[in-house]
Amino acid sequence: MSKPFFSIVIPFYNRASTLGRAIASVQAQTYSHWELVLVDDASTDASASIAAQASEQDSRIRVLTNAQNQERSLSRNRGIMVAQGRYICFLDSDDYHLPEHLSMLYKGLEKLGFPTAFLFTKAWNEDAQGNREERVCPDFETTDAYRYFILYTVNPQRWCVHSSILHAVKFDPHIPICEDMDTTLRMVAKGIPMYELKERTTVYVAHPESFTWGDPKKWQRELNALTSIFNRRELRPFLPLSACNLRRSACHYHLAVESWKKKSTARFYRHAGLSFILCPKGYNRRTNKNLMILAVYNLPVIGSLVQKAVSKSKVVLG
Repeated sequence: MSKPFFSIVIPFYNRASTLGRAIASVQAQTYSHWELVLVDDASTDASASIAAQASEQDSRIRVLTNAQNQERSLSRNRGIMVAQGRYICFLDSDDYHLPEHLSMLYKGLEKLGFPTAFLFTKAWNEDAQGNREERVCPDFETTDAYRYFILYTVNPQRWCVHSSILHAVKFDPHIPICEDMDTTLRMVAKGIPMYELKERTTVYVAHPESFTWGDPKKWQRELNALTSIFNRRELRPFLPLSACNLRRSACHYHLAVESWKKKSTARFYRHAGLSFILCPKGYNRRTNKNLMILAVYNLPVIGSLVQKAVSKSKVVLG
């Protein structure tokens, strides 16, 4: 078979319940000149068997296996190194592409003259019950690319990147989360042309074990990752401080709420204070009110009285 036009890389770790759907969504593409590279990150469940069976039944599918768990950034890099496609796309093992995903990307690339560039589509969100809604994200403005990729998560499954770019700008294995932000910002710094397709061609599923929905240390891990990204020497002169502070403020807000729930008063006030200082209007213009209420609840004696009064008023209103 001649070299495929697209390579799709799926890293996976213990995703026996969803991997088959992800693979099937690639096989269902209306554009068929593709290869699929599955990277098993040392799974211990039936995921490896699902991948192996798919590879045996479809010659366009290859499976790589990591000797030990190494996280998705390194796994994606491994897939990139063996990918034969002119353009490389990605998919997470708990999500799926719609049948027109590659077809729409090909049409977009064709209109642009098949550039050495970074393209991305829009996406859908889907809950555990299968209900789907638009993933809210404003249209991309190239004049403010740094701000855009800081404030809006453009997941790798929405990407379509010329292979030469990904061989030059790989995922950083030391940044296992927010790796999409980090990689796109480094591409912007290198002057890589970037384009957005307006079609929604991929579906992001709310999986209970994913980082977004299931990691109890999500906000601290995200804050740590943001610190590493924003301190990069090659990025620091170009990053808009207000956008960086807004993302930090969001992390501190959620950490403050977690601290309040755990009755860790000192930690609550520290994170609440940092959230306010970094973004005095509130990172989404509603959080300061919440923090003020929680701060009052934390006050000795007065706080418990206020909470009781609020509880009684809710009962009366109910």
